[in-house]
Amino acid sequence: MGKTLKAQIVQPEDIAYIWDQVAPLLEKTKEHSEGELETDDFLEPLTHGDMQLWIATENQRMHSVMVTQIVTYPQKQILRIISIAGSNFKELYEFNDMVESFAIRTGCSGMELWGRKGWKKLLPDWESNYIVYTKDLKHRMQ
Repeated sequence: MGKTLKAQIVQPEDIAYIWDQVAPLLEKTKEHSEGELETDDFLEPLTHGDMQLWIATENQRMHSVMVTQIVTYPQKQILRIISIAGSNFKELYEFNDMVESFAIRTGCSGMELWGRKGWKKLLPDWESNYIVYTKDLKHRMQ
């Protein structure tokens, strides 16, 4: 039997039923972040519809997860990809059309992804317009 990869958006009311499978995957993204969000920080915005959860399953096993959020700027609205976790992202082009269609249907004129430089090779039709530089000031907050 071959692989059956299926991607879908999860309705807010269904998040609680699969959170135990989603949380361990999102936990893996913390090592690549600047500490903005803990894994459980996603739960409330997802269940209230302020963020969107996308999942990919392979033969009914959780393969990958993605969290998006609609961001409204004064001049435009975009869909920001906040977090992606899982395995073999090259297989996830099924997400691409779904996510772009969702963005357009919800009035977004573009998409954003803040990620490591390695994402560029997986996103050949995306522009790299700027880099986000960070500086930790916690040590000065004493």
